Amino acid sequence: MLWDGIYELRASLQGVHYRILYFFHGAIAAVVSHGIVKESAVPPREIDRAIERKKRFEANPATHIATRRVRHDQKNGDHDRRG
Repeated sequence: MLWDGIYELRASLQGVHYRILYFFHGAIAAVVSHGIVKESAVPPREIDRAIERKKRFEANPATHIATRRVRHDQKNGDHDRRG
């Protein structure tokens, strides 16, 4: 954990270091704040950005959660969208 419930997922590809900042919504989900490319430590301003996004999410999670399901009918290729 970095600060205030913000976590960092690290990945590297061809010498480029990627960082995904995320937080947990209870035991239900991990919520991705944003990602950055970095060479050293994650800058404090990026952690502050993730904390602010976490606060906005926690203030009203329903506005950030998809409630629409998309079902694909493999038989004929039609899509059925349900709300």
